[in-house]
Amino acid sequence: MKRILPSSPLSARTAGAALLLAACAATAPATAASLATAVAAAPNDSSPLARRPLTGRILDGNDQSPLAFASVAVKGTNRGTTTDANGSFKLDVDDGDVLVISYVGYELREMPVPNGASTLDVPMKTATHTTADVIVVGNRASEARTNVDLPVPVDVLTAKEITKTGQTELGQMIHFTAPSFNSTKHAISNVTSYVDPATLRGLGPDQTLVLVNGKRRHQSSALNVNNVVGRGSVGTDLNAIPTAAIERVEILRDGAAAQYGSDAIAGIVNIVLKSNPRGGVVTGNYGITAKGDGATYDTGLNFGLPVGKRDGFLNLTVQGHHNDPTDRSGEYTGRVYNSDKATDDALVAQNNFNRDVTKYGTARNTMGQFFYNGEVALGEKWRLYSFGGISYKDMTAYGFFRNPSNKARAVLSLFPNGYNPVFPATVQDLASTVGLRRKTASGWNLDFSLGGGQNIIKTYANHTVNPSYGSASPTEFYTGTNKFGQALANVNVSKGFAIGGLKSFSLSYGGEFRVENYQLLAGDEASWKKGPVTTNNPDVGSSGREGIAAVNAVARTRNNVGVYVDVLSDITDNWLVGVAGRFERYSDFGSNVSGKISTRYKFSEMFSVRGSLNRGFRAPSMHQLYYSNYADAQWLTLNGVFDSYPIAHLRNDNPYVQKLGVGQLKAETTLDYNLGFTAQVTPDLVFTADAYQIDITDRVVISGQLDASKPALAPVFTGSGYAQVQFFSNALDTRTRGLDVVASYRKKMDRDQEMSLNLAMALNSTKVVGEVRTPASLANLGTPLVDRVMIGLIEVAQPRSKFIGSANYRFKKIEGLVRATRFGEVTAIQSTPELDQTFSAKVITDASLTYAFTPRVGLTLGANNLFNVYPDEIAFPSLTASGQTPYTRFTSQFGFMGAYYFTALRFSF
Repeated sequence: MKRILPSSPLSARTAGAALLLAACAATAPATAASLATAVAAAPNDSSPLARRPLTGRILDGNDQSPLAFASVAVKGTNRGTTTDANGSFKLDVDDGDVLVISYVGYELREMPVPNGASTLDVPMKTATHTTADVIVVGNRASEARTNVDLPVPVDVLTAKEITKTGQTELGQMIHFTAPSFNSTKHAISNVTSYVDPATLRGLGPDQTLVLVNGKRRHQSSALNVNNVVGRGSVGTDLNAIPTAAIERVEILRDGAAAQYGSDAIAGIVNIVLKSNPRGGVVTGNYGITAKGDGATYDTGLNFGLPVGKRDGFLNLTVQGHHNDPTDRSGEYTGRVYNSDKATDDALVAQNNFNRDVTKYGTARNTMGQFFYNGEVALGEKWRLYSFGGISYKDMTAYGFFRNPSNKARAVLSLFPNGYNPVFPATVQDLASTVGLRRKTASGWNLDFSLGGGQNIIKTYANHTVNPSYGSASPTEFYTGTNKFGQALANVNVSKGFAIGGLKSFSLSYGGEFRVENYQLLAGDEASWKKGPVTTNNPDVGSSGREGIAAVNAVARTRNNVGVYVDVLSDITDNWLVGVAGRFERYSDFGSNVSGKISTRYKFSEMFSVRGSLNRGFRAPSMHQLYYSNYADAQWLTLNGVFDSYPIAHLRNDNPYVQKLGVGQLKAETTLDYNLGFTAQVTPDLVFTADAYQIDITDRVVISGQLDASKPALAPVFTGSGYAQVQFFSNALDTRTRGLDVVASYRKKMDRDQEMSLNLAMALNSTKVVGEVRTPASLANLGTPLVDRVMIGLIEVAQPRSKFIGSANYRFKKIEGLVRATRFGEVTAIQSTPELDQTFSAKVITDASLTYAFTPRVGLTLGANNLFNVYPDEIAFPSLTASGQTPYTRFTSQFGFMGAYYFTALRFSF
């Protein structure tokens, strides 16, 4: 099969890095806006021979720190420049010229040039702090707006904010910063150990769209089929993006399928890459848990280079990460050699058997990353931009102990004392986007781009056996490869118009053509094939992780065409209205139309009300359409016994499934209602509150594990060889209701002191609405088509409340941070109701102290989970895999690593 991208899109980077350039400087929208209003060519501009050079610096008016890339222009002329990384500028001026200086987050300033002056320092006054949060996501208008000016809620997390968490991976950084976002690590969960599920507003990982610099990011290749949050879905691996490359993260907490397409029904995470053309930063982090494991090393280098003569840049990031595994397992309490306790105890003593047989914790991870972002002028009108990168992980996860007394799994000639499978994997992400943009003389903003991305996960199983091969079984297996890739072509056009009495009118329209490719590559035959041994009815396939069988291997491609129109208008000075619509057509399941209307009304400069109504959709992923596994062992509780059972996961288009009357998969559709308000209580204090309701119709879910021998199924599955089956269907409707509240206070008292206080809250509840849709042929099945375990993962497996409170204070060279996060209770639902368990709410406290030796060098010491808080332990021994997993695998509030102590060194240049 042809790859969507070359094996390494950066293979020529040393020969042609300038061809892989890229854009989106954070200050560009503000700079362009200020120059448009402040700089106009003057016919009486004085002769260049009469001018003299003026040098100077643009500084923060409070602490005199330099403001890099501020716009400096001579009023009434076409002369202008921007400051460098040190806030310095050089410009030819005349006596009496007036400089117009603008910078995002500061008030526009006009400064006359003193007669005869050759140097000039200009202090800038900070505007209300929210004006620094200029964002692009949430509307496609030609001008950017602040988060309180938009009609939809957007969180803006700066690089400084997320790095203060002490975490080293992006998913965890956002998890402890944004209350509506959840991403936790899982253990002994197959491919879920390699890609952390990330959710927004309590929905699934595949219901949040991830963008990089406003362009769609590819998803992971691995489908999550385990009984954890996000079961049956596939998300985007946020941790594949180096944190050192990130300028800010924008989180749109509102449905946006009408503007950005499928997957955006919970909202959008937009990652904006750094665009500095000069200077850089080197970071180094080391941390370890209170138990002395999980040692983490992380180092990053980010720097910028100027390109060309017209504000071009190339920003590069290299980052390396390694963490050792953590282990919070308990001792194995089950029988080892014999079902009789006395006999078994004697054999355990005789063989000096160590019952500490399992690793239950975070996976070992060694990762390298390279990203770039750049832009260069092409002639006088066009600008070429590009961004992207590569991430490569070498990971190792672990499985449950296989005891030698279990004859169906034991091969005593190879592992006389049992075995504990080990699951290595390599995870590779590639992505690159290149585009052209310009602004025409008539004011049209044109943006054309091509891009692509691919995720490849190669999996292995070591220290295990295929029991059906007996003594001839290998002990190391290649179990197959998951691949997912996409290629994109985008056209985006926008312009602001002067229409009648409207204060503003912005029209945006465009289209996208997308090709997606999904592949499952078969593993070694011995990893999935039935061997010659039949004694004791042995398991088939590499125990713990069965390989992808040849019959399950697949290579499918589909394409999508989407077109949209987005209008945003300030009807009056106070009233903003936005309307958007989108049409999409998929080659494999059909068309969909989505729409959105949003509004914001300012009662005063201090108080606004905002709201939106969305009709959105999410197309079934290719993974949900084409994944199958006929030997997929699931860890389940059946008849009160927690063990691994062979389940055949069948594709929805499988003839047996279609005979049941399930129907072909179709798109999920949503109605999303949002209503909130923003209050700029003081220049330093902002308060926002947003309530929402998301109704999802035809939600795609995995069925329960259905017994194919039951009377309702036996006539269909006779001769199929399937004992238990599961498959996807549009069986559920759900309703999610929630409330997000954010209060932020930032105060810069003087040059030596500043303080910020933040309090954020997310309340959320998801319920299944109505009955599970079950085909008439399954009416007498005796069990629901979708079992209570799956419904529990949707309704109660994520915290229904989350509170984050933080206080940050800087005095001269010392800066301290304290943050407390309260995770609400979660419930693990089992197939047997008596084994359900609710895990109580917990508070996690983080603290750090930073000392700045110089303005360029800083050292941080800190602790995450300072008080070593763990989730409740499992109350039922039958759910602990004979003591191996004292903490639940089915849901997670914040993980179970305990206290983590870290130090970080930062050097800017």
